[in-house]
Formats: sequence, C-alpha cells, structure tokens
Amino acid sequence: MSFVVLILAGLFVPLLYKRHIITAKIVAVSAFALAAIFILNGNSLSQFFNYFDSDASTRLMEYVLLLTLAAVSVSLTGFERPMISQMLFLGGVSLAILEVNNFFVFIILFEVIAIISYVLVANIRNYYNAEGAIKTFIAGAVAGGVILLGFALFTLVTSSFNYAEMNVGGKYTLVAAAIMLAGIFYKLTIVPMHGWASDAYAQINHAAAAVLSGVIKSVILVAVFKAFYPFLKSYPSVSVLIFGFFAILTMTLANFMALWQRRVSKVLAYSSIAHSGYALIPFAAIGSKFAFSGILYYAIAYIFMQTAAFLVLNSLRKEMGVKYVEDLRGLGSRSPLIALFFTIQLFSLAGIPLLAGFLSKAVAFYAGIDAGLWPLVLVAALNSALAVGYYALLVKQIYFDRPAEGVAAVRIPLGALIGQVGFLAGTVYFGIVAGQVIGVSVL
Repeated sequence: MSFVVLILAGLFVPLLYKRHIITAKIVAVSAFALAAIFILNGNSLSQFFNYFDSDASTRLMEYVLLLTLAAVSVSLTGFERPMISQMLFLGGVSLAILEVNNFFVFIILFEVIAIISYVLVANIRNYYNAEGAIKTFIAGAVAGGVILLGFALFTLVTSSFNYAEMNVGGKYTLVAAAIMLAGIFYKLTIVPMHGWASDAYAQINHAAAAVLSGVIKSVILVAVFKAFYPFLKSYPSVSVLIFGFFAILTMTLANFMALWQRRVSKVLAYSSIAHSGYALIPFAAIGSKFAFSGILYYAIAYIFMQTAAFLVLNSLRKEMGVKYVEDLRGLGSRSPLIALFFTIQLFSLAGIPLLAGFLSKAVAFYAGIDAGLWPLVLVAALNSALAVGYYALLVKQIYFDRPAEGVAAVRIPLGALIGQVGFLAGTVYFGIVAGQVIGVSVL
C-alpha cells in the first residue's frame, strides 16, 4: 500500500504545484507519512508479490528515506516545484528496490531509478545545468549498458534469480558479477568511474544534486549490498582485493582533489565521491558480521548529511548567489541559523563525534577491523583526517572571515528551514543512538 500511495500522490501533485505549491507540499508530506504508517503496520510489497521481502533493517531504512524525501519536498520552491512529484515517484521505486529479493527485478528497478535521475537533472535553467545533465545521462547510459551486459552473461549460468537460490559458483559468474559491478561503480561514483559526477554534481541544479548524491546513492548502496551479498560471500578474498583497492583509490584521490576546489559545489561533489570510497569498506569486510551494519549505518548517515549540505547550498545560491568558497564569508553573522545547519552537516561529513557521520564511519571501520583489514582502515582514517582540512576551510569562511561592506542579512524560506530541521534531527539522533541500527542489521 505504501508504494501505491506514493505513486498515486505523484500523479496527483502535478495538478497542484503550479498554482498551489503549499497544498502540493502538504499532499506530498501526507503521502510520505501515510506510507510510513503502512510500513509500521507491516504492509509491504511482499504481501502481494513473491519477489519482495521486508525485515527490521529494511523498514528502518525506509523510514529514513521517507523522512528525507519529505524534508526535500518542503524545501523546494520556484522552478524546482516539479521535483515534488519526482520525490514521490522516487520514494515509491526506492521502497521497492529496498524490499526486492530477486536479482532480475533488482536490475529493472535499478534502471527505473536511473530514469528518474535523468528527469531530475533535466530541470535546466542555463547552459551550465544543461552540460551537467548531459554528462549525467551519458554516464547513466554507459553504466546501464555495462550492467545489462554483465546481467546477460549471468542469466546463462543461473537457474534462479532469487537472492537465496542464485548460482554464484564458477568463473563465468565471477566475470558476470565483475562486469555488473563496473557499471554500478559509475552510479556510486567510484574512481576511476567518477569523472562525470565531479562535474555534474556541481553543474546541475543543487536541489537535484542533493537528491542524486544523497538520496539515490544511499538507497543504491543498501540495495546493491543485498543483491551482491551472495557473490561477496562466495568470493571473500576477491571482494577484499576489489573493494579494498577501489576504496583506497576513491577516498584518497577525491579528498586530495577537494582540497584544491574553489567552488563550494565542487568541494561537496568531491566530498561525495570520497564518501563512496569509505562506503566500500563494508563490502570489502564481507567476512565480518558487522558488514551489513556498516553499510546500513553509512547509508542512513549519508542520506541526511549529504542531502542537507547540498540543499543549504541551493538556498544560498538563490538568496546570495554563492558559488565560490569566498562567497561564504560572514555567513555566520548574516544568517546564523542557516550557517548553524550547514556547519553541523559539514562536521558530520567530516566525522566529528556525536553526529551521524562519526558513528557511521566508526561502524564501517569496525567492520573492516573485525575482518582483519587493518591497512584499509588505517588509510581510511588518514583520509578522514585529510578531509577535515577542506571542511574546516568552509567553516572558517562562515564564522571567522568578515563579509564585504554593505552586504545585507540573508533570509532563507520557511520551507527550507523546516526541511533542515528534519535533516538535523536525523543527523543528531543517529549520531547518538547506534544500537537501533546495529540491532536490526542482520543478513
């Protein structure tokens, strides 16, 4: 029922958002709330189809997803209004891919989410947006083709697509999985398949970048881990080599590149790529019983802090014309509340204690340690320390540098502030309470 509610609301909202945007937001938030109630009461797609299943960890991720999409929806204004409907469609499909237990259906839903992402970035206002949208589409098309190629090979070696019954033995299966992962790495912005994202996240509308880099990536991380869990368990040594290598490469290159960026959007783009590297640690640590806890916690933390950071930048771009790091000067005195929201999310991205970003890294790193991957965790810890440098630079501009003379205070729309309160609540709550995530994280 939750899936149906979101899809129907997504079809209805376009009738409202052009002239009655507040009503459209109320309908969207109500639909997300109703979907959460249905999930709480045990209603899921598994009641109607055998290809889906739901457990406590899935439901927790779904609650987080719905809260995030509701916060995004209330933040949207102006020409971003069509995204309210897109959030509802994305919510419905995301619930499905989180609950799916069939690899064939997983591939279909993966491509549906890709199509939704193309619609998101098609909200074009200038040449810069258009260039970012084209890069996103080309990268998505290439990734989709590669994934389908690997899946075609996989269909020749398995008699069932149910996760628990798939045939994952043999060299052809290993080759098929490797090809599919190469395409998925494009979506997850893993180096060297990251080039499109470092540009596109900075070029497309920042609200769309928030959803693409924060919401969609987090959902895909959890769904991919579940789908490829049988492969990872069957080839633990190969998983360590592949995911460990790409984790080190991704986090190191992205963090170094972020240090040299002048555009705030570029800093957040490379930060997003670096976090994809950290998120690969639980994949490499498949031998640990905390591997799924690591990926689930990382997805939950990341969906709040990354989405919130880009949405703050979106508001600052519209209200202040913020593009470069220097444009943040004096934000703490000009708009103390929005500066506080931005700073807390930056601290969370940096991994400061008592925030979700810290505990998510701690659980992911612990999974690596539990699997005996000390060198990988050490490199990740050093990268985390390196990343503090560019986050600290942004905070310095916000609080310790003076704005230009005659610059007026900034007022952020009420909807954006309400949305940021939701993100902040999630970041703080999951920065303090870890047991709820770890307790349900079992595969």
